[in-house]
Parts: sequence; C-alpha cells; structure tokens
Amino acid sequence: MVAQPVSLTRRRRDPLDLARLNRAGARAWYEAPAYAELAAIADFNADRYAITTVPLAGIAGASAAALRVKRAASFAELIAFTCSSGPARSYLDAQGILRADLAADQPRFDWTNGRRQLALNGASANLLLNSAAPASQSVAVTAQSYALSFTGTGSIALSGASSAGPLAGAGAASRVSLVFTPAAGTLTLTISGDVRLAQLEANSFASPSIATAGAAVSRAAESAEFSPVLEALLQRSAATLVVRGQRLERNAARIVGVNGASSLLRAQSNRLSVLMDGSAQLATAAGADLRTGSYAAACAFDGTGRSVARNGVAVVTDTGTPPTSRSAVYLGRDGAGTVVAYGDGWYDHVMVAGERLTDWRLLNVSFVS
Repeated sequence: MVAQPVSLTRRRRDPLDLARLNRAGARAWYEAPAYAELAAIADFNADRYAITTVPLAGIAGASAAALRVKRAASFAELIAFTCSSGPARSYLDAQGILRADLAADQPRFDWTNGRRQLALNGASANLLLNSAAPASQSVAVTAQSYALSFTGTGSIALSGASSAGPLAGAGAASRVSLVFTPAAGTLTLTISGDVRLAQLEANSFASPSIATAGAAVSRAAESAEFSPVLEALLQRSAATLVVRGQRLERNAARIVGVNGASSLLRAQSNRLSVLMDGSAQLATAAGADLRTGSYAAACAFDGTGRSVARNGVAVVTDTGTPPTSRSAVYLGRDGAGTVVAYGDGWYDHVMVAGERLTDWRLLNVSFVS
C-alpha cells in the first residue's frame, strides 16, 4: 500500500462562517455564535433573513440582549423594494441566461458575479434602437458622460459629436464598453459585423442591458428602503450596521443613505475609502478600489462616539455623531436620490445590531477573504 500525502493547508475561514450555518439538523442558522450580537440579518446570497422578535413599538426602549433574540423572516420584512419599471430591468439567472421578465416592484437578484446578489441600479435609458441587432444610426447628445456597450465580435465607430473609439467586440459572451464625453450635437454610430445588445446611455459606466425596439427605452431607479424595524434599530442611540457587496460603480456611491444627501456608509469620491457623514465626515484609510471586487463596510455608534471600518484597513474612530436624521434609511442610495452618487452595484448581506459593537468586532465582520 502506498501512503497518500496529507495536506496540512487550511482554508482561511470567513469570520461570519457563512458557509457553515445551514447544516441539516443544526439549530436555526441565525442562532449561530457568529450572529449572536445581531438584531437583523439579510443574506441575499442564500435567500434567508432573520429579524428581532421585539415588536416595532418596543425597539427604542429594548435592551440589546432582548434585540438579539431573532426569528426567521422574509425579504419584505427587512427591505421595502420599489421600482416602476419591469422588463426594462435585466439580470442573469443562475444558469447564466439573460432575462428581462421582472414585474414592477419585484427585486432583481442577479448572478453576474457567480452568486445570487441583490442588484441595484439608478435610472438610465438606452438611446439606441433595435438593440438586439442594431443598424447604424444617429443620436442627439449633450456634452456629458456617455457609456456605449455591446456584445459580439463586431465594432461600433463614432463620428459627428465624438470621434472616441472605435469600440471593438470581444465575443458573444463578453460585453465591452467605452465611456466618453461628446460635444453637444448629433452622434453617428456606424455598426459593422456582429453587434448585439447594443446600448448607449448618459452614464459614467455601462449599466445592465435595456432592450429596445423602435424607440429608446428608459429604466426607473430601483429603491431598497429599510423596513420600519431596521430603521428603528438604526434610530437608537447605539447601533451597528454592516454591509457586504461587490463593485460599487460610482464615485461617492451611497452604500446606506438616510434622509437628504447624508449617509451612514458611502464611498469617498476616489472609491478607495468608506466614510460616514454626520457631525463631520469620518473616513477610513484607502484600501482596494470598491469598483474592482468584493468589499465589506461597517459603522457603529453610541453616546461616546462612532467607528467606521472597511475591508483591508484599520478601524477609525472619533467622538462625533452619525447623521441625526435617520427616519428613512436606504440601501444603495440616499433620501435625495442623488443620481451621480447612486449605489449602483451588487449586495450580498446587510446586518444590523441594536448596540455598538467593539472595534475588534467591526474589523472582524469587515474582513473579506
């Protein structure tokens, strides 16, 4: 018999043990020690949710210990999702098929990044006609940022208001894009070869595909407001908020915004740091670009001060206060619906505690493997 080598290499464990909390025969997943301090959990990857058993009217005066007792919940008990558009919102399903079959106010769960995530996007419009297989055409444009995108092996050349490009395709399974700023006037797009799912939008990045036929089609902004229970938790004098997501597309993108243009968590204008608004801006040190991969962001506060964390850098603290107006709280946007700072991207988890967790714990939950 030949002895087989034994590997002593250990896989680095996720500090939340997300892959280990749903084994058959175990206690309820939200009762695992990793979730002990939390009052609400939205796990969009696994489509599972938990919320405190304390009723809404009792949250303000409840003890942190009482808020930690949780029950299973539905998506709608944590997130109030609205969007007036239906089929204009596209997504990839678990089999990698592009679909555009959503009803209005139906959340969009997308598999673009290889796992189930809640996708959120601001408003946009596809200005190109017959997007599935377009012909050359001209479009009136203004002097602002536009994103051109398509799949296929062909090319699109620009003339008139802009000479940027040309944009060359990379295959039917690859979407290519070009961001440019034309002069105001008429932009001519000359299409050659195999061009599919073509899109021209007034945007700083290529957003999800919007199908068109004989006219331009607009897509309304998606809104994910926290439920009254989650908002009440974050209105307490002490609370903690954790968000995990992927690829924030905009500079200064709101991760979790509140009334007006303030945020509990948002990207700094360079997308390298995460900050909290309030009595003053409290920002982390720079880390990896939030547009390039997965991230975790967290904040905590009480009567003595506040802390902010993001993956890859140290927790920062001060004696300041969070935004005072928190009667409305949103994932991926703020109360003003600031278009240029919408939190376009993909979201994995949202977690809320009715107490200020320690800085060590914030560092732990903001780890991304």
